[in-house]
Amino acid sequence: MDKDNHKTYKIMSFNCMSLKRSMDCIRLLSKKVDVMALQETWLLPTEVPDLGLLNKDFSYFGKSAMDNSSGLLRGRPYGGVGLLWRNDSFQSVSVIPCASERIVAIKVCVADRSMLFFSVYMPTNELDHLCEFVECLSEISAIVENEHVESIYVLGDFNAHPGKLFGNEMLSFCAEQNWLCADIERLGIDSQSYTYTSVAHGTCSWLDHCLTSVAAWRTVVNVKIHYDVFWSDHFPLEVECNLERVRSMTIPPNISNVNKIIWGERTGDQIDMYFKYCNDKLKLIDFPLELNKCCDKMCTNVNHQSVINNFYMCIINVLTEASINCYDNFSNKCEITHRGIRPLIGWNKHVRSAHRVARQTFLCWVWNGKPRKGTVYRDMVESRKIFKKQLKFCQNHQEQIKMNILATKHEQKDFRGFWKQTRRLSPKAGIPVSIDGECEPVRIANLFRNHFRVQSPGQLSRGADAGVVDPSRPSHVPPRITTKEITKIIMNMTKGKSPGHDHLSIEHFQHAGPHLPRLLALLYTFCIRHSYLPGALMRTVVVPILKNKTGDVSDRNNYRPISLATITAKVLDAVLERQVSDHLTLSDAQFGFRPMLSTECAILSLKHVVGYYTERNTPVYAVFLDLSKAFDLVRYDLLWGKLRQTGVPGPYVDLFSHWYEYQTNQVRWSNTLSEEYRLECGVRQGGLTSPALFNLYINELIEALGEARVGCSIDGHCVNSISYADDMVLLSPSIGALRRLLSICERYAESHGLRYNVKKSELLVFKAAKTKPSYVPPVTLGGTPLKRVTEFKYLGHIVTEHLKDDADIERERRALAVRCSMLARRFYRCTAQVKVTLFKAFCQSLYTCTLWVRYARRAYNALRVQYNNAFRMLLGLPRYCSASGMFADAHVDDFSSIIRKRTASLMRGVRASTNNILMVIGNKPECAVLRHWVHIHTHIPGASKQRRFMN
Repeated sequence: MDKDNHKTYKIMSFNCMSLKRSMDCIRLLSKKVDVMALQETWLLPTEVPDLGLLNKDFSYFGKSAMDNSSGLLRGRPYGGVGLLWRNDSFQSVSVIPCASERIVAIKVCVADRSMLFFSVYMPTNELDHLCEFVECLSEISAIVENEHVESIYVLGDFNAHPGKLFGNEMLSFCAEQNWLCADIERLGIDSQSYTYTSVAHGTCSWLDHCLTSVAAWRTVVNVKIHYDVFWSDHFPLEVECNLERVRSMTIPPNISNVNKIIWGERTGDQIDMYFKYCNDKLKLIDFPLELNKCCDKMCTNVNHQSVINNFYMCIINVLTEASINCYDNFSNKCEITHRGIRPLIGWNKHVRSAHRVARQTFLCWVWNGKPRKGTVYRDMVESRKIFKKQLKFCQNHQEQIKMNILATKHEQKDFRGFWKQTRRLSPKAGIPVSIDGECEPVRIANLFRNHFRVQSPGQLSRGADAGVVDPSRPSHVPPRITTKEITKIIMNMTKGKSPGHDHLSIEHFQHAGPHLPRLLALLYTFCIRHSYLPGALMRTVVVPILKNKTGDVSDRNNYRPISLATITAKVLDAVLERQVSDHLTLSDAQFGFRPMLSTECAILSLKHVVGYYTERNTPVYAVFLDLSKAFDLVRYDLLWGKLRQTGVPGPYVDLFSHWYEYQTNQVRWSNTLSEEYRLECGVRQGGLTSPALFNLYINELIEALGEARVGCSIDGHCVNSISYADDMVLLSPSIGALRRLLSICERYAESHGLRYNVKKSELLVFKAAKTKPSYVPPVTLGGTPLKRVTEFKYLGHIVTEHLKDDADIERERRALAVRCSMLARRFYRCTAQVKVTLFKAFCQSLYTCTLWVRYARRAYNALRVQYNNAFRMLLGLPRYCSASGMFADAHVDDFSSIIRKRTASLMRGVRASTNNILMVIGNKPECAVLRHWVHIHTHIPGASKQRRFMN
């Protein structure tokens, strides 16, 4: 470790083969490193303390995987793993409990920065051990998810040589988690490096590795393999790191600042008090006499805008005052004090009564002059002992108390509270101290403001009168907004959403009484009549949300914006959404954000069209297009024109125009706000009407592609493009037709201010079964040749050039392993009933499993085994217990039942759909999904075990 200002730390992985035989070697190596990850093939439980004899300057933690209680051990089973760390290198070190015997982990702190170090010892590279290999990686991922540390170092013997089974699995896992293999990245996969030599066969392999997160990779200075160590058949792998590059984290916002407006957790008495207060105050709000003549006609009197503002603020002030007053009154009534201390879980059940008795006896003792003996003194001492005992019990059993709360809510069938409590078990991570070099919260907020703000490349200039209704324009006067309509919208909105800048949420509206919908209906009617909205209603708070938790948290590009609008604006948005939907007619090739359609419908259409051509020995050329920030580049001048053409009443269009023109946004970071900015282009992020408006904006392009009458078609229906919002794929049996479709897209994008990302747009040629590969001419987009690939992840589903589903099944298998490991780690104290509920919610959602029709038996069985093992792991069942028996006992669907039910549901939806593309698919007997559906419903379990499914 260097002694200058930039300290470097060295970490090392070493499979020592035998701890006792390699002690001298390990002692020499430990003098050069700060952390050492050890693996041994023969480590008895009684020998684990020997790790502490290696170096007096080191602490250790290890575990043995050998069970010597079963008798005489033979052979060379894997023995155990351990971690050693230098005592004076880190401020604090804590051991992370791991369920697997192949993993040990520690969390270390340097200054205000935290890191995780793992030592792993994977099974041998055999197909039978693949499931265990994935489970170990998944448990590591679950630990990382739970600890919320971005700098991760995983060292050990992975038995994963590049290009072999485990090597490919390890690199695929790294790609999904956005991790890197530091030694391969630094040394190079073609560097002929190796960490293991076989004495028996004279071969070399690269089995030991160091996996890092993106944040940890930034710290890697050098990687070295010590080929001069001959004490083992493995060579030590050393990684030198500059931990000063690790970004420090801050704690979450101070919880002592209690916001009394936010709904949060309120008791029944508080809700009743809030309802009574709102009901008494809202009925006293007078109807604005100035607006009496504006109820049934359009009005351009600008003086009425201040009246609308006052009317709006009267409503909001009543709700705000009611929320604050009921909070204070109830707190005083119940003698609740808030001292900025985080409430202790289980206080009310286990500690409150003992605290009350101890408090009373203490006051009695003080009132009697604080005697040192006698009955009063003994009562005070005994009550204090009981209180401290209950408090200590509550503090030591926090996890179990949380699990008991979860089980109680499940038994009471309070599923809303059950899932709310489940989400609370996931601790929130801190925020980075600096973003792109900025440290002050205000400057960071303004940095995100400039990053999220989008300037339209082709936006027409807007004068001061933009968004103001033209009195000379004839306009149909829409009907009034009714109280019944507002009541229905409020009652159907989802609870528990984050509030806007006024801190009011849907719960405030739902419990405010019958007068609120009446007042809101009047307010919205007046706003539509004047094409005007109060400024406070349109104000939006933008919160940066981390995209990738294991990525660089200090990079602003790793954040996406989430807009928090006022609840009043959300209700109005729901009113406008109904008007837009009633007048909107979209192409059948658009599947995004439409009722009764999903991503599975879009993927099914793609695979059916491609299969229709390839089965007839015709290849299909597909271009997957990527629009850069498509939702943020919508031009308003074009959007409002399209909206009027659909027949939406002019007053609604004028209200949209005013809303988008005068909405103000502020970025919030660490309880500070940036400067205000307005939208120059793009639909409102998170708005209920935004998906419909974007579909309208892009619909003309989809119709133009269909009218070109080139590309793929089935039974006279042109299916040359399939879209899900801004994700579009072009399909053509010839390169010439594909180029023509691309030219249409380029012209439309240029005229509508959109931009295609050539780097992310790719060409995939679906090959016909009986046609030999031929030369494919280059296909360009914007003058740049598109990259040709053999597979593409479309809407989360991997499609390949041969329409094989093995890769997508493998994707879901890895995802299932990660989800189950997280559940098993976080909810291991729960009851069996709770675990079964969580399993159904998180492990039975096999994405696009209904579309798997061409796959190898091996891939299918691997996922089925992973599904079975996931249930065993979660419930703590023996590894080789009967799968059918355990699912029957728990009343849980097995893997085959999930596939059958999901496939039947998809086909039922396809056949009932009014979408022309899906109607063609549903009526086609050669539909691959239909054939597969018939197959799995007529297949007798146990028969033809060696047959490949539809392959």
